[in-house]
Amino acid sequence: MDDAVERIRASWALAAADAETTARVFYAKLFRLDPSTKPLFVGDLTLQGRKLTQTLTFIVDNLEDTDLLFPAAIDLAQRHVAYGVQEDQYASVGVALIDTFKQLLGSAFSAEDEQAWQTTYQGLSDAMIQAAYPG
Repeated sequence: MDDAVERIRASWALAAADAETTARVFYAKLFRLDPSTKPLFVGDLTLQGRKLTQTLTFIVDNLEDTDLLFPAAIDLAQRHVAYGVQEDQYASVGVALIDTFKQLLGSAFSAEDEQAWQTTYQGLSDAMIQAAYPG
């Protein structure tokens, strides 16, 4: 298994151990960083937080199975268009996610862990953006 995958899995295991707090901190950071995202979440934020952690768990569990991971990510991206998600909001989500790990994991989230997450998030979000906003 590649080092980046190991780093992502280890850091996600720590963050997912308190998934409710991770989701709460993530959304607080996202809404502060990019207030345009807040109106996208009109329902129960606790339920949305569970969806977030389930999605991240799926991604982390399937990092090495791109035949499963990328079609699921593309499907999610296309659904997000219907919810009103804008292309530039993907960057805000990535920053909020990394900042959440930094806050909650502290020194257990190394610079190498951050790089692994950033690279993986960028690759996935690029594919999602390309699928959702062609042209």
